[in-house]
This record gives sequence, C-alpha cells and structure tokens, in this order.
Amino acid sequence: MSDRDVVITREFAAPRRRVFDAHTRPDLLRRWFGPHGWRLTVCDVDLREGGEWHYVMRGPDDQEMVLHGRYLVVDPPNLLVMTETNVDCHARAEYESVITIELTGDTHLTHTATFPTREIRDAVVDSGMARGVGASLDRLTETLEHPMDWKIELIPVPVTDVERAKEFYATRLGFPVDVDHTAGDFRFVQVTPPGSGCSIGFGANVTEMEPGDLKGVQIVVTDIEKARAELVERGVDATPIWHIEDGRQVDGKGGDWNSFLTFNDPDGNVWSMQERPSRS
Repeated sequence: MSDRDVVITREFAAPRRRVFDAHTRPDLLRRWFGPHGWRLTVCDVDLREGGEWHYVMRGPDDQEMVLHGRYLVVDPPNLLVMTETNVDCHARAEYESVITIELTGDTHLTHTATFPTREIRDAVVDSGMARGVGASLDRLTETLEHPMDWKIELIPVPVTDVERAKEFYATRLGFPVDVDHTAGDFRFVQVTPPGSGCSIGFGANVTEMEPGDLKGVQIVVTDIEKARAELVERGVDATPIWHIEDGRQVDGKGGDWNSFLTFNDPDGNVWSMQERPSRS
C-alpha cells in the first residue's frame, strides 16, 4: 500500500463469483451500488479489458453523480481493476483514479482506490469517499444475504381473436413465437421481443383482463427514430415521438430517457416505447 491509496476490506458470506458478479452485472449493481438513499439510474457495463463503464446515481434530494471509466483487468472471480472518474466530486473531478477489487478465500474483499498524488487522496478522503464506499458495501452485504433474483418472465395480453393477435405480434412486429399450445378450450401463445428477457403471452382463457385493458407496458430501444420507422414500415400506427417538458407532453425528442411513442395492438392494448441512451 502506498501513501496514494485508500484501502477498505470486507468479509462476505458468499462465494467469490457471487461477489464478483455483484460488481459487474447491472441487474445486481442496481441493488446496492451507492450509499443508502442513492440509486443507479444508468448502469452501462462493457465487461472486457478496455471496455468502458458508465454510472449515473441519483440521491435523496435529486442530486446527481456521474462516474465512468474503463476496465484494465477482468479476471473473474478474483480480480477487477478499472479506472474511475467522478466529475461531480470537486476533489477529483479532473483526475483519474484506479480502483482494484481483489477477492480471496470465501470471501475476503480488498477495495483499493489509488489516486495520482497523496494530496488528492487526502482531499478525496476529506470529501467522505471512504464513508460512501463503506455504506455502499453495507448495502452489498444486505444484497448478498438476500440473493433471490426477481425477474419478470411474462406479461399476459388480453385479446379477442388469437389468430389476429398472433398475426400482429409475430408476423407484423416480428416477435419470434416460443410456444403455441392448445388444450381443449385453452390456447396459449408466447412471443418474445428481440433482445428482451421478458415474453408476452396471449390466447384463449389466458387472463381475466378484458381486451384493451393493458396500457403502458414499456419497451426500451436505443434509437427511437429507427424503431418508429420500422414500426411504420411494418404497418403499425405508431404515434409521433414526444417527450415530457414541465409536466406536459411535447412533440419531438427530449434528452436522455425522455423520448417516447405509443402504439396499439388490434384490441386496443397500448404499448409505450422509450429511448434508452446508448453509451459507447
């Protein structure tokens, strides 16, 4: 350890792989990263040596903190080394630090932050960085003690005519058909949008909702203009792109996470689409 380092250690009652994944998988990072009261609103990870990562955290009083860097060493489940820049911390806004996360045994974590100079290290320590990392690791402990993943698998869609719905979702929208099963008066069709971890299901006697009751389920895309053009080309009546401004719906694209459109299926179920910013 040098006089430019801040070292924090922890013991976790979890396998090294689980702790490593908690530092590299966006779905797990969103559960714990940041002090209590903060949450990750953007968590982009390109997990490879030379790949970049980008986080945006939002605090209890709507404060925002942006962190980003690149991966130098990716050696699961033992070692993760990455650069880090925090543009919202006055002590290190103009400087890049190196974060080393070493995992040994079952499981000892050593978190080392290395700064360009001792003076910068001292200024960062005075800013409360170590307390923030410590509070974040407290949340990681809580997350690892409750490791159950809660993933939405299927959204039921109420429809009147199963064949018409299948033509819309599978043929017109191009969602691959995973299942089409009939048993007596029951029929179940499952399709999955490309790239989605969640499917949609419809059919006969599938849901007690009435056709047209489903409204506002959201699809995210990286290019909403391209997505809208594809919808229109496929014969889907998509609304123009709009955004929210001063609590009102305004025509045209907005900033990050603030560009939307909607479209209906033949039964009047309403789907929303939102543009998710792409990070290189």
